[in-house]
Amino acid sequence: MKRYVESCQVVLPEDYQFSVGLLVQYGSTTVGNGNFVSLSSTDSAPTVDIEGFGKNGTTRLFSVVMADQKALVASNKVYPYINFWIANIPAGSTGAVKGSILEPYVSPSNTSKNIPYPNPFNARNHTYDFVLVPQRNPLVKPMDSRLVNSLGDIIQQYHCGSPLQTVSFTTSLY
Repeated sequence: MKRYVESCQVVLPEDYQFSVGLLVQYGSTTVGNGNFVSLSSTDSAPTVDIEGFGKNGTTRLFSVVMADQKALVASNKVYPYINFWIANIPAGSTGAVKGSILEPYVSPSNTSKNIPYPNPFNARNHTYDFVLVPQRNPLVKPMDSRLVNSLGDIIQQYHCGSPLQTVSFTTSLY
């Protein structure tokens, strides 16, 4: 099953070029293409690495947002849950990210204690996305709630651009 991330549009100058890469690991397990990661492996925050740069040294910031996009259903609506948000990652960064924690890490096992699982489809397996987005400005204000109407809406609310890359994993909650 393909997963799509809702997005908003950001307009960049025509001559602006950037290159980014996103690597997320739980221990020695690399997250990608919906691979399975054991629930116990997700107890601690993952290592997040990015590489990104702007043409002519233009300063840019990035965010990495981790979300379970089908965390809760209420009144026939699916609500995503933001598990982790690292903001203000400088362009040109390499290696482990050096940004600000906008939302501290909540592991999938702790999420399931706070949200009335099973999810809308009674699934024991949940898929978690790590989404890399460009920022227009530094972010400092935490979200009012980790449960959001849509990932695209919260990205737009924080004036971030369209997703540049998404990696995902699946884990069994019980």
